[in-house]
Order: sequence, then structure tokens, then C-alpha cells
Amino acid sequence: MPSATVWEFRAITATDRSTAQNAPWSRMAMTDVSTQAWRGGVDVDAWQAIGPGGPAEVGELVADLILAPEDDPMADEPEVAAWIGLHRHDASRAAEPGGGAPTDMPLDAPSHAFCKIEEAIAWAQLPMEAGQCAVELGAAPGGAVLALARRGLDVVAVDLGDLAAQVLASPGVTHLAKKVGSLGRADLPARVDWLLVDMNLAPQVVLHEIAHLLPGLVPTLRGAVFTLKLPDWAVVDELPRLVAQIAAFGLPDVRLRHLPSNRREVCCVARPAR
Repeated sequence: MPSATVWEFRAITATDRSTAQNAPWSRMAMTDVSTQAWRGGVDVDAWQAIGPGGPAEVGELVADLILAPEDDPMADEPEVAAWIGLHRHDASRAAEPGGGAPTDMPLDAPSHAFCKIEEAIAWAQLPMEAGQCAVELGAAPGGAVLALARRGLDVVAVDLGDLAAQVLASPGVTHLAKKVGSLGRADLPARVDWLLVDMNLAPQVVLHEIAHLLPGLVPTLRGAVFTLKLPDWAVVDELPRLVAQIAAFGLPDVRLRHLPSNRREVCCVARPAR
């Protein structure tokens, strides 16, 4: 079978259910999948028949489910309530249910960026270790900075905005209140192992803003984690070009994933050639 197969569910009624049962997309779960049905719960027997839950092993069959937001004004087909599909698990996919990693955001984390970086590390199996140096561009209020500091990394947080007090007080954290466009290589540590970029700008603008820094950073970089914002859906069509631009910085191993804690954005992990 192909690496991923997707069936589209549309709202159906009891009167046309017998006809709908013969459609390919109805074979996985014989149930009404209208918005009202989702609110009341869905019969999961067909899903459970696929196999046990828990982290997926390579080669196992995994069910995929995407629920359409009820209030999405940009939805082309608002009558679609959900999409259901299957894929064979491989090493390029997240093994945990939901496509992420079991991550609990601590009460003192100032933003959900804490979970975003933890999910990125787990998904891409990034070897971030104590004693390494990370730089985050667009760091305030410091969710990701706190996560890395608690892993024992030294973190330089670049942002004109303030870091939360508990982040700034964490060992190994340095706040550099400076615009990225005016940031020079000499402002940063001589060796930078990891670069995080989470700026609230269109990704085309972000890559333009950081282009002057990459030649001086890439020689020591183990990898970079970009959060690419999607201010409108047209940016999705631009992703292949953005990936090529990131690869041209000297980070040719580029992977994209929408992680559970991502909102209208995607995670991009880029690493040097292996």
C-alpha cells in the first residue's frame, strides 16, 4: 500500500447510510461523521481492530484522524467533518499517538513554546545535550529557552521583548535585547550548536532577516529548528521554495512537520549533511 492513504468523510444521514457503506471512505468506521456525531462520540471498534494503542513500531499500521474546525472561515468545504486515513509507521514519523511526544508543560513555563521545542526534539531525535550552546531568535517570553536551560544547555535568547523572570533567572540563560536585523556574528558565542527561530513574521521575511547570520553559524551548527508561521494558506504553496532556501544556507537535511503544539505554523528541522 502507499505510505499514506486518506479517505474523506462527509456528513451522512441514516437514510443514505446503506449507500454510503459501500464507499471506500466508509470502510474504516461505520458511523455518522457529521459535526453533531463527533460531539457525541464516535464508535471506535473499527479503529481498535487495527491493533493495540501506544507508541507505534516500525511497520505497524497506524490510523490517522483529522477533525475540521467548526468555525474555520477559510474552509473550502465546511460540510466535511473529518478525514480518516492510514499509514505504515517508519522512522520519519512520530511514534506517539497524536504525532507528538508526551510532553507536560510545567506550571512556570511562560508559553507553549516549551512544548513545541520538546516535541521537535522528540520527533526529529535531536541530540541536544547539557553543555551545548543554543541561540533562539524571537525568544520572548522564553518557553523554549526554559526547556533548553532545564536540559542543561547554555541559551542566548535574542528578542527586544522581556523574558519571564523565572526564565531569566535560570542558569545558563543570557538575554540579548536586540533586533535580529542588527545582530552581528560577533554578538553571539564563538560556538553555537543549535539555532532556534520563532519570529512572529512571515517565513519569507524571517529567512531574509537571518540570512546574514547563517554563514558564520553553520560551521559549528548541529541543527536548526524553525517555526514557520502561516499567515495565510498561500504560504503552504511556498514551503518547497522555503525548504530549498534553508537547504542553501548549508543545512541540506530539511524536514517539516506540524506538531501537536503548533498552531497555524509548521516546525522545520534543518541539519548539516550527514
